[in-house]
This record gives sequence, C-alpha cells and structure tokens, in this order.
Amino acid sequence: MEDGKKPKLYRVGPRSHQEDRELSSLLDIGAALSSEHETHKVLTMILEKATENTNADGGSIFLVERTKKMNVVGERQSYNSMLRFSHSLNMTFNSEASLREKLISINEDSIAGYVAFTGKSVRIRDAYTLPADAPFKFNSDLDRSQNYRTKSVLCVPIRTNKGRILGVVQLVNKRRSFRRADDPNPVETSLRVPEKEIIAFSEHDDKLMHAFASHAAVALENAKLTEDIGNLFESFVKASVMAIEARDPSTSGHSDRVAEMTVKLAETVDQHGSGFFKDIKFTSDQIREIRYASLLHDFGKIGVREAILVKAQKLFPHELETVLLRLATISSMNEAHIWRECAEEMGKLILAKETLNPADYLSRSLWTVDSFNKKVDQIRRGILKANESQVIDNDFDINSLMIEIKRTSDEIGQKILDEGDFVKLSIKRGTLSPQERAQIESHVSHTFDFLSQIAWTDQLQNVPDIAHAHHEKLDGTGYPRHLKANQIPIQSRMMTIADIYDALTAFDRPYKKAVDSIRAIDILHGEANDGKLDKELLRIFIEARVFEVVFPSRNKKAG
Repeated sequence: MEDGKKPKLYRVGPRSHQEDRELSSLLDIGAALSSEHETHKVLTMILEKATENTNADGGSIFLVERTKKMNVVGERQSYNSMLRFSHSLNMTFNSEASLREKLISINEDSIAGYVAFTGKSVRIRDAYTLPADAPFKFNSDLDRSQNYRTKSVLCVPIRTNKGRILGVVQLVNKRRSFRRADDPNPVETSLRVPEKEIIAFSEHDDKLMHAFASHAAVALENAKLTEDIGNLFESFVKASVMAIEARDPSTSGHSDRVAEMTVKLAETVDQHGSGFFKDIKFTSDQIREIRYASLLHDFGKIGVREAILVKAQKLFPHELETVLLRLATISSMNEAHIWRECAEEMGKLILAKETLNPADYLSRSLWTVDSFNKKVDQIRRGILKANESQVIDNDFDINSLMIEIKRTSDEIGQKILDEGDFVKLSIKRGTLSPQERAQIESHVSHTFDFLSQIAWTDQLQNVPDIAHAHHEKLDGTGYPRHLKANQIPIQSRMMTIADIYDALTAFDRPYKKAVDSIRAIDILHGEANDGKLDKELLRIFIEARVFEVVFPSRNKKAG
C-alpha cells in the first residue's frame, strides 16, 4: 500500500440481530418521512425507535421556539429562543402534562439547554453525580414530583444540514439489555427499573442517536416547508380577496361568508349517516380545497368594468337624467302648445266680437295641462321605480308601465324612451341588460383562467373546477358552460346555495336591497322547486341552520 498505510478492514460477515433491528428502524423512519405528512406521528415514531434501539427507559424531544420579548412601546418587536417540550415517551411515568407548560432557556442551566446552545451531544453516567466543573446543570424537580430517579442521560441536538439547531432529543436510563424471556417488561407493566439495572449510554448509542436526530431534522424541515407553502397559499388567498373587495367595497366580507357557509355545509354533509349523501365524505385536504375555491370564486370580477360591476340601477345616471329631462321637455312643450291654442281661440272670438267668458277657456286649458302633467308625472314615477333593481320577477309590473309609455308616446307623437332605455327598463330582475349581464357572467371564466395558472398542490388541484361551476344550475340554465346536474361537482352545488343566500341577505348594495333570511330561504326553495338548486343540499343547509355560521342574530328567525 502507498506510504506504508495499512489497508482499511471491512467486516463482511453477517450482521448481528441488534444491527438488523437498528437498520430496520432507520429504514422504517425513512419510509415514514416520505409518506407521512403528520410531523407529530413521525417524531413519535423516532422517539419510539430511539428508546427501543438504545434500550432507554424513556425519552423526550424539545423543540426551539421563538417567544416575544417585553418591548418598550414603539420599539421593534424582538424575540427570545427557548426550548419547549414537544414529545415524550417514558416507560415508568407520564410527565407530558407538566412538561408542556414549561419553557427551557437555551443556556447551561439544563442539559437540554446546553446541547441546544452548543450543538454538542452529552452522555452522562449519573445525573446526580455531575462533576463540579460540568458546563451544565441537572434539574431534579421533575424527578421529585414523579418519584423517579434519572441516572444515565444521552442528549443530542437536532441539527439541519446547514447547521441550524431545531431542538434536542434526550434519552434517560439505559437498561441492561440481557433479560430472560419470562422477565417482566417495564414498558408493558410500568415497573420501576431497579437502579442497578441502569447503565451508561454507549458511544454507539450516541452515533445511533445522531442518525435518529437527523431524521427528526428532516421531518421538522419538511413540516416547516409544508407550513410555509400553506402560509403562502393562505396569504395569497387573503390578498386576492382584498383585491376583489377593493373593486366593489359594497361586497366586503362576501367571499369570507360564502366560504364559512360552504365549509360548514360540507362538514355537515360529511357527518350525515343517512340519506342521499350518507356515502359522501370529505378529507381535511378536501375541506381546505372547498374553502379556497369559495374564497376565490369571485376573483374574476377584477376583469369586469367597474361601472358594470357596481351598477346600482338599470339606467346609468346620465341615461336616467336624459329620460327625465325628456319628460320635463314633453310637459313644457305640451303646456306651451295648450296655452297657445287657448290664446289663439280666445283671440279669434274677440276679433269676431263674439261673447267670450275667459274663465271657462282658462279653466279648461288648465285642466288639460294638469291632466297631461299628472300622466307624465305618473310615468316619471313609474320609470324611477322600474329603474330600481327587482329581486324577483313579480316585484313590480314593468310590462304595464312599458305599455302605458308606448301608448303615450304614440298619442303625443314623440318617443319618451329610446330603444336602449326601453330594453334596460324592461329588465325583470336585477339592473343589468343582456349585454351587461354577459360581461358580469364572464367573471366566472376569468376566475377559472386565473386559478388555472396557479401551481396548486395535488391536494388542492380541484380548486379551479369547483370555483368554475358555482353559477351553474342543475337544469342547465346556469353559466358559463350550462352544465347539467350530473356534471356539477357537489362542492360547487354547496357553494351555489351559500353564494345565493349571502347575495340576498348581505348588507344593502348599490344595486339591491338586502332581504331577510326568511324571504331568502323562500327564494332558494323556489329555485330548488324549479330544478335549479339541489333540494337535498338545501334541506341540509336549512335544517342544520348552516346560515347561522354568519350573523347568527340576523338569521335566528329563519328556517
């Protein structure tokens, strides 16, 4: 060999049972890391495998936590890093309840704090016989409260591959590994381990624990990454909702309320043990998917012109002003025409030296003027009424008004309304003309196009499709794709009910007045009876009083 170095020797013989068990444990944890999304379960598994393979009586995991410092008003908030108990596994006593409330300083005042502070592992033969120059202390308070005797200790840092300390794993009281088959197992019987059976942790235990701690670091980093992704989505959704409401402040809170009701309805359906939806179950991820879809269902409104989005009446203000001026002009011209005729007729009688009673002519002309002005005023008030939004078709007899306007126009030979005004005022529900409604309805497609650009996780991949169908109706009269019942996801059907209910009962908007809960539910019943809404979901919505999740006092008489 070069430089006279001895060759490195490798053992090629069979592994021992202990080595097989250790390798199996590490592989099991590695598999759990790749498949298990709940960090609590992974950390519990790591602690179980660590105590099992080192033959420890118990162990704990402490994680670094940032806590707020007491700051002077006006100063920037600062934080302390402390250790908080996270998990424990002890064979002969359970101390979790007391440990959870305790924070440990990251310093030399404790074994765990010292390991977190220095990043060095610690092995102790007997915690009660520490040398005077030991760089750390042992706190025996927990032992006294539990009548326990901590002897040997092994504590290792949980360190990321970049060197950041996330916490520590601490094992206590390594038991002698030899035991006859018929000896009681302290793990199962909760027997105290005799002090003479407790030995020091070995260097091999130290190395093995570093491997387990590395797995714990990966689990915690995965959890942090997952949490960060979740927070990213959450903040993005909140910002998007703010953008929607900034376009139309009168709808403030609508997306949140729809999300709350839709999630509550989904949870209620999930718990139904009988009926049409007894087999429908939603996972926590699916509930989150429903919530995000509900919060973002109106995001496409940012692509709709603001004048259309917040249109309060059927005619724009300048259009209504034109119509009213036209009516005033018609009245003035008619009055001028009548008085001119009166004056001409009286003038002819005077020239003919015929008997004349001016009062009769004046009163007759005045009656004609007043009669016409009353008719015009009636039309004016009718137009003002028709110009307001109607919640349902029979709120106001628009057809009769339009017939009267057309007849009056024919009589005077002048149009009171032009074609565009006639179409807009004839709208039976809402304030939008067919062309304007098409622009509003386009918000659903805008929402889908926008949400489809987001790289949703696998658990949230249906958010765009759920939001896309929230204006579809079971009979195919919805929009934008005119889907039929079997094509509409149940999540979208639930959102549709919540969306309509809130749109009806929410605070007054420029284009409509709010209705009470009783009338809103009557309207929903009408839609369901017409085959547009899901009757069974509406029944659950009402019977479970899902609508009370928002403004309970406002809704208490509904149902």
